[in-house]
Amino acid sequence: MTRRAVFFSLSAVALGLLTGCDPKPAATSGGGDAPAPTTIGGKTLTLAVIPKGMTHVFWQSVKAGAEKAGEEMGAKIQWVGAQKETDPAGQIGVVENQMNAKVDGIALAPLDKAALAGTIKKVHAAGVPLVIFDSAADVTEDQYVSFIATDNLKSGEIAARQMGKIVGGKGTVIMVPNAANSASTMDREAGFESVMKKEFPGITVVRSNYGESDRNKSLNVSQDALSAHPDTVGIFGSCEPCAIGALKAVEAKKLTGKVKIIAFDNTNEIEKGITDGTIDSVVIQNPTKMGYESVKALVAAKKGEKVEKKIDTGVVLMTKENMNSEEMKDFRAK
Repeated sequence: MTRRAVFFSLSAVALGLLTGCDPKPAATSGGGDAPAPTTIGGKTLTLAVIPKGMTHVFWQSVKAGAEKAGEEMGAKIQWVGAQKETDPAGQIGVVENQMNAKVDGIALAPLDKAALAGTIKKVHAAGVPLVIFDSAADVTEDQYVSFIATDNLKSGEIAARQMGKIVGGKGTVIMVPNAANSASTMDREAGFESVMKKEFPGITVVRSNYGESDRNKSLNVSQDALSAHPDTVGIFGSCEPCAIGALKAVEAKKLTGKVKIIAFDNTNEIEKGITDGTIDSVVIQNPTKMGYESVKALVAAKKGEKVEKKIDTGVVLMTKENMNSEEMKDFRAK
């Protein structure tokens, strides 16, 4: 298969499955008429998929991919998680509950790379196969089956090169970081800052306070940063809520058009911003593939099959110029 075929083939079908989700922790099965249930010792596999959040469109896309894989492989999917993306303790409780319920495998997107490390080690010691997706944890490779995620360092580098280009390589750029110890966004932020320092010495990067995956908080910290740095020419939000909060701050200060914005993770609101010109571009992951590959890896591990230790699910940059291209078709907001 071509690289493009591998990268996009899963998303078109799986994204059509997106549905709403109760924000409270809840379990749902993949459903559908699987051609042949995957059984071990005569028992159908039950796999827990535990995201960082339950309602955001990104996590719903992960859910769609996981449930699609569950349907194809005849495995039951338990979709469970903490109520807030700022609650590592709650996520630890969810993981341990699933382990104690003796599920056949767990796919986990750790909220905090340090806080979840001990729990991941417990799961491994209990003999439950575990896949880490989206965001890393402070554990060694022998503690998990596979790490399935975007190359987040590369993602931040892509955003930085686009920012350097659109601001002419000079000025002050604000970065709105997500949260302390969130490995995925930390890598994006590190990639962004590294490229800026090496390739755009005329740009000064200023970090705002953390947006913490919350639009209102991201709005407030962005406004504070803009007030402190009136010479700002660009803002990078390292996740969707951070980017939307930054957009609202720029609009509130009547700086639309003067301050360029680069977002991360696509939504209808971000696409509208690109179309309107209030957002320059967005770096987009493939969450559907993350969910699909996570379930696929757990099933393979239960069968005793070899699983790649690291799977890169890819990333693209969408701009107004390429958003209607064939390449972007499967990455448009639904």
